[in-house]
Amino acid sequence: MIPSPARRRRAAPLLLPAVLVGGLTGALLLLAGPAAVADEGLTEESHSRFVLKAKQTEVRATVTTTIGNVTPDRGLTYYFYTSYAIPVPAGVEGLRAVSDGVALPVTLEKTEDPSTRYAVAEFAPLRYGGTRTIEWSFVIPGEPVRSKDYTRVGDGFATFATSGLGDAGRTTVEVVLPASMTFDATSDAFTEERSGRTVTYTTTENTDKDGIWAVVSARDPKKADEKTVEVDGTRLTLQSFPGDEKWTSFVSRGLTKGLPALEEAVGQPWPGGLETIREDVSPKVLGYAWFDAGKDEIVIAEDLDEVTLYHELAHAWLNPDRLRERWLSEGLTEVVAHRVVADTGGESDPWKAPDRGSDVALPLSRWEANPGELDEDVESYGYAASYTVVQKLVGGLDDDAFTAVVSAAQAGESAYEAPGSKEENWGRTDWRRFLDLVEMRGGVEGAPKVLRSWVLDADQKAALKPRAAARDAYAQVDSADGAWSPPLGLRTAMTDWEFGDAKDARAALDGAAEDAATVQAAAADAGLDAPASVRAAYEDASTRDQYEVLATLLPRAADVTTDVGRAVAAAATDRDPVSGLGELVLGVDRTAEQARADLAGGDLEAAADQAEATLGRADAAPWVGGGVVLLVLGAVGGLVALVRRTRRRSEDVPGDVPGGGSVVVEDALEQHVVLPAAGDVQVPGSGPDPFEAGPRQHAL
Repeated sequence: MIPSPARRRRAAPLLLPAVLVGGLTGALLLLAGPAAVADEGLTEESHSRFVLKAKQTEVRATVTTTIGNVTPDRGLTYYFYTSYAIPVPAGVEGLRAVSDGVALPVTLEKTEDPSTRYAVAEFAPLRYGGTRTIEWSFVIPGEPVRSKDYTRVGDGFATFATSGLGDAGRTTVEVVLPASMTFDATSDAFTEERSGRTVTYTTTENTDKDGIWAVVSARDPKKADEKTVEVDGTRLTLQSFPGDEKWTSFVSRGLTKGLPALEEAVGQPWPGGLETIREDVSPKVLGYAWFDAGKDEIVIAEDLDEVTLYHELAHAWLNPDRLRERWLSEGLTEVVAHRVVADTGGESDPWKAPDRGSDVALPLSRWEANPGELDEDVESYGYAASYTVVQKLVGGLDDDAFTAVVSAAQAGESAYEAPGSKEENWGRTDWRRFLDLVEMRGGVEGAPKVLRSWVLDADQKAALKPRAAARDAYAQVDSADGAWSPPLGLRTAMTDWEFGDAKDARAALDGAAEDAATVQAAAADAGLDAPASVRAAYEDASTRDQYEVLATLLPRAADVTTDVGRAVAAAATDRDPVSGLGELVLGVDRTAEQARADLAGGDLEAAADQAEATLGRADAAPWVGGGVVLLVLGAVGGLVALVRRTRRRSEDVPGDVPGGGSVVVEDALEQHVVLPAAGDVQVPGSGPDPFEAGPRQHAL
C-alpha cells in the first residue's frame, strides 16, 4: 500500500489533557497550597464501546469512567474535583452522564478539532481518597458528505472518533460492527474477534500518555454505487457512497481528461494494475489516501480534489517498485499531478516549502512510511519537502525534458546509457541515479546543492565530493570518442558511483577514445559505416584484457576502413570505355563490394585483402581493356577473311557446307553473316578470375 497525503481538510490531532477539570479548587483554611495538575492528582480507568448495527445509520456509544482523587490534603489545604470531561463527536445526540444512578448535569464545550467536543459532567466535590464512576451514553448520527465535520454514518459506511481516557493498562476501546464491513483506524493496535454476524475490534494500548484516541472507519463494499468508466481501452470501476453522484461525476471527468495527460507527462503508456477507485472516509481518518497494488484499487476521500486523484493514479507508474526512496516517489507523483492539473485547465494549491530548521525536519533520505504509526507533523513536513525538492529539480523543465527525466526514472534507466535503453545498467532508481538523470537528461544545474539542503545525510553528502571530478573526466572520454558511447566498464562504474573503478578504467583505456574517433572519421571520409563489430568491441569492453585489445583493433580498423574507402572510390570512378572494359573483365566492382561486405561484417583482414586486390585491378584495367580491344579487332579481321574465302568456294562448289549447317554468305562489311557452330570462342580473361586467366592466344 502506498500512502499519500490527504489534502486540504486533514483531521487535526486532538490535544487533550488527561482530564478537563472544571472545578479543581484549593480550599484555603489557613494557608493556600500549590494547585496540583490533573494527571498528578487523579487516577483514571475507562471502558468505551461503540456499536453500529446492520441496517442502522447511527452509532450507539457507552463509556464507563472511574476516577479517583489521589491528591492528598496538605495541612489545612485540601483539593477536590467537581467535574470531569471526555471527548465526544461534535454532533452527538442523547448525551447522558449517570453516576450512582443519578443523572449528572452535562454540557458540551469546543475543542481545537471541529469534529470533536468535550462532554463535561458536574458532580459533588470529590475529595482525596474518593472515587467516582460515571456512565456516559450518546448516539453518533453522522454528517453529510463533504462537511467540515468528518463524522459519517450512513447506509453501509461510518467514520467517527473513539476515545478512552485512562492510565496505561486501565483503558479499553471496543468497536462492534457487522461482519460485512471493513475496518480501518488511526491505531493499528486493534484486535479482531468474530461472533456470528458481528466483529468486535478491541484495543487496550494507549496511543499517548492520556489514553486511547483513534478515529475509525467502517465500510460495506457491497453497498456502494458503481459505475464503469472506459478511457482509451482502460476500464475502471468507480465505487461511491450511495447516492453520491457528484463524486462519481468528478472522478469520471477526471479520468477522461487526466489519464491521457498522465501518459504524456510520464512518457509511458498506462501500465495497468488498477481496477477500482473507491470513495471512502478512511483517507480523512488516516491522514492519507492510498494506492493498494495488492487489491488493484485506489482509495480517496470524498473531497473533489484533482491533485489527489492524479497523484494516486501517477503511483501506477511511480511507486516503490520503481523508485527506491519514499521522497522520490511522493515528490515525483505530486509534481506530475500538479502539472497534469495545469495542463488540463484546472487549478491546484501546491505545498509550500516547509521550514528546513523546524523541530520535525529531517533529511528526506530518512523519511520512511510506517502506516499506523505516522507522526502527522513529520508526515506534513515530508510531503511538503518532497514536493519542494522535486519541483526545484525538474519543475522548470519544458514538457519534453520533463518527460525525458520522469520516463527514464520510472524505467530505471542509467543516465550513462542511451535514452530508452535497458540492456545495460538498468536498475531501481535511487537519489544517485535520479541526480544523474536530472543533470544529464534534463540539463539542470545546481541539483547537488538542492539534495544537500533537503535530502542527504552526512554520509551521503560525502559521496558527492569525488563525483564532480569523475564526471568531468568521463565527459572528456565521451567527447573524445565521437558518437560512440564510452566502454561498458566505465559506464557501469559511473552508474554505480564507483569512482575509483572509473578512474582505473580510464587509465586502462589510454588513448582508446581518440582511436575510436579516428575509426569514425575514417568511415565518414570513406562514405562508409564504421564496422559494427568494432564499435561493439569498444562500447562493450569492460575488462582490462578487452581494453588492451582495443589498442591494436581500433588503429587497424581505421587503416582498413581507409583502404576499403579507396577501393570503393576506385571502383566507382568514371573511366574511358577501354578502362571500363578492363574493369569489367577484371571484376573490380565485385572485389570492391566484397571488401565493403567484409568490413561491415568485421573481417578486417579479408576486407584489407579485397581492398588491395581491387586497387591492383583498377590500376591494371586500362592495359587489360586495351588488350581485349586488340584481340577483338584481330578476331574481326580474321572473320572477314574467312568469309571471303568461303564465298569463293561457294561460287565454285554449290551445295551443302561440309560439316553440316547452311551458310548465308554476303559481304561481311555490309551484311550480317550466319556461320556454322564451330566451337566456343574464348575471350581473353573471361575465365572464373579474368585477372588470373590463362593463355591469351585464341584461334577462331
